[in-house]
Amino acid sequence: MSTATAHTASNTTPTSVSAETVRDWLANGEALLIDVREPDEYADEHIEGAVLLPLSSLDAGQLPAVNGKRRVLQCLTGKRSGIALQKLADQGVTDLLHLDGGLLAYKKAGGATIEADEAVAA
Repeated sequence: MSTATAHTASNTTPTSVSAETVRDWLANGEALLIDVREPDEYADEHIEGAVLLPLSSLDAGQLPAVNGKRRVLQCLTGKRSGIALQKLADQGVTDLLHLDGGLLAYKKAGGATIEADEAVAA
């Protein structure tokens, strides 16, 4: 249950970040969210602005540019984003974080999502 901060005081860099922090970073344009779920899951519900890069085919070369923002990996519960974090670290990418608790924690923290039924007119 660690929360990333803008500064690190030691050699260890935080790897997970709280849903509240991610919500604030997104609101302030300070983070780029990378959703590592599969396309059907993303289509059902996702966080606005999240870039889809499924874990099943994830490669470091696919990552969007930083452009001064923190890159945060996200899935439904935090398990797959943690796996993706390690997979990308093994490929030499060490500047990533992952959303602790995933989309479910983000929603519980008051973060808004886009759901498939919102795009379908009844």
